[in-house]
Amino acid sequence: MVKNQKLSANILTPTTKAADHDVPVTPEEIINSGLMSKEDFDEARSKALSLFAYGQEVALENGLILVDTKYEFGKTADGTIMLIDEVHTPDSSRYWIADSYKERFSSGLEPENVDKEFLRLWFKNNCNPYEDAVLPEAPEELVCELAWRYIFLFETITNTKFEIPKTQEPIHERISRNVAQALQNL
Repeated sequence: MVKNQKLSANILTPTTKAADHDVPVTPEEIINSGLMSKEDFDEARSKALSLFAYGQEVALENGLILVDTKYEFGKTADGTIMLIDEVHTPDSSRYWIADSYKERFSSGLEPENVDKEFLRLWFKNNCNPYEDAVLPEAPEELVCELAWRYIFLFETITNTKFEIPKTQEPIHERISRNVAQALQNL
């Protein structure tokens, strides 16, 4: 395999939470440690791979390649396995531009990406995000680039124009209200 080469089939690389970041874990370790039963793991694996294949399909229809993503699963009180975090956002996924992938790959160049990897690399080069108590503030141009990428992905995948909500309500209060309302509907 060569870096950035497409895999012949999608794979699952499970992780679990450590004190400050995710750590790789094998399916056998998950089952043997009692984190999940074999049946629950098989169901979560099936859901993750199906969801990823669907995300790849939607991305490709809109000129993007969904390269990888992270799903987080949990269980409800009745034992139902649920997806519990964002899906296919730039926070949890990496996207490349489909039209330029083959040419850039064959030339040994990095694919054009529209995710937050550049910001993660900036932090990695300017601090230790897992050990430093205080992280440096990202330069304004990086924050603006990140916002542009998020808006670009939203508009590309949804085929709609991004518009900032016209509200005087502070963002934190709006999010808290919406989360509380969603929880009441469960």
